[in-house]
Formats: sequence, C-alpha cells, structure tokens
Amino acid sequence: MERNKIYCGDSRNMDRIDDDCVHLTVTSPPYYVGKTYEKYLPTLESYFQMLRDVFSEVHRVTVPGGKIIVNIGDIAVGSNYNGGFPEEIMVISKLTDFLRSLGSYLYARIIWEKDDPWANSSHVSFHSKIQHAEYRILPAWEYVFVFRKGKEARKDKSSKDGRWITKSEWKKLVHGVWNIRSVQSNKFHEAMFPEKLVLNCIKLYSFPGDTVLDPFMGSGVTAVVAKKMGRNYLGYELNEKYVALIEKKLDSVSTDDSAIFEYYDKTMNDKLQERFI
Repeated sequence: MERNKIYCGDSRNMDRIDDDCVHLTVTSPPYYVGKTYEKYLPTLESYFQMLRDVFSEVHRVTVPGGKIIVNIGDIAVGSNYNGGFPEEIMVISKLTDFLRSLGSYLYARIIWEKDDPWANSSHVSFHSKIQHAEYRILPAWEYVFVFRKGKEARKDKSSKDGRWITKSEWKKLVHGVWNIRSVQSNKFHEAMFPEKLVLNCIKLYSFPGDTVLDPFMGSGVTAVVAKKMGRNYLGYELNEKYVALIEKKLDSVSTDDSAIFEYYDKTMNDKLQERFI
C-alpha cells in the first residue's frame, strides 16, 4: 500500500488503504450546518449514515490500540433541514455509541477554546431584527474526542520506544482545555482547523514514522502537519481542486527540522525547554 498519498474519492469506501495500518486519525467531519460541501447530504439521516460509513472504514484501517481523534461540533444546527427552525441535534453521542459498537472506545475528551462566537459567526448576532428572548447561543469552544481501537495499547510500541514530548508540554496538553485561535481566513476552504490543534494531537498520540489519516482532508492541514512532524500521511478528499491544492502545499513542506526526531528521556524532561507549543 502506498503511503503519503491524498486520494480523490469518497471516504465511505477507503479500499485503497489496508486493514490495520493507520496509527492515528485526526479529522474534522462536516458539521451539517449548511456549508456548500454538505449538499450531497440532503437529510439529517443521510448525514448520520455518512458518519457511520466513514468511521466504520476508519475503525477498519486503524491498528489495534491506535487513536481516532475527531474534532466536531457537538450539535447540528437544523435550520437548513427543519423548515428554518434552528433545532440543535446532538451529534457526538451518536458517533460515540456507534464506534463503541465496533470496538473503538472513548479514551479522552479535550475542549478546544477558541474565539467569541459573536466575532466570527453568522448564527449569533445582535441587531434590530433579532427579537428579545430569541437569542441563539453558540459555544466559544468545540470538543476534540479521542477514541482508541480496542481496550489495550498498541503492541508494536512500549515504554522502551521513547518519549517524544517534554514534561512541560505534557502538563499543558493534559490540562484538557486548549486555547487556540480559530483560522481567521477561510479563503482556501470553507472550514479549516488550525495547525496547532493538529500538532498537539500528533505530538500526544503518535510516534515519528507513524501513519496519520484524515478521511475529510479538506484544506490538507492534517497531512501538512504530519509531514512536518516526520509522520506519513493518508487522506481522502472529494473535490479534485482541493486535492491539487493540498499536493502543492505538501510539496513546499520541509522536514529538515531534526528536533522532531529528538528523544526526550523522562529523567531529562524537567530541564528541557518547551518546543512547538
């Protein structure tokens, strides 16, 4: 199987990726809030079926003990399918139950604290046409859910394989609330998540040389960060235009920074300076 490849296709069938070969998935599925790229999902049930189909494939290709990290809005705002009424439908609980039925279990939860919602969202506004007592609430944070395939850690790695994060980095990241500003310009893609969010996930939950997957590649952030961090990447993207742009991005990425391969012995961690964070 070829690695370091972005496939133009539907991730509901990732037949070009072998079973049990991906060590980490970092992805952000569509939120079903009326984006242009969600037009292929005409109903709410079709949206949930799409999630089930894709993550069934993600589970299949993940190594036992590998992690599946999902950044997703905890709600689908239903005005685009519910006659204009903005009903909030819980999403992650359904995905969690489905993955558990396959044998991938919720391992950790992270809160991504970002910008004030009134600063960059059309769903939250304050003007003369908004009736009092009809205000929408949009959280200034999103969840990042970490699942593990199976109930045991990876068998191909052990404590002897080294520690690739400093203790000071660990203290910040396991706090569980990551304050990261959202992408301010979405000119490349309608929905982009910041490199630092992906960077944190890759540093916490993978080793150099691992393979990182994003089945909703979009702007290519996961692949770009994976390459920068000395990991292999795999991805699926429906739009040919985005595939070409991602490949152009990847061609410009350098992996000359030898610090990404530095082993941090646990007895040295307190003395090492912070890196990347």
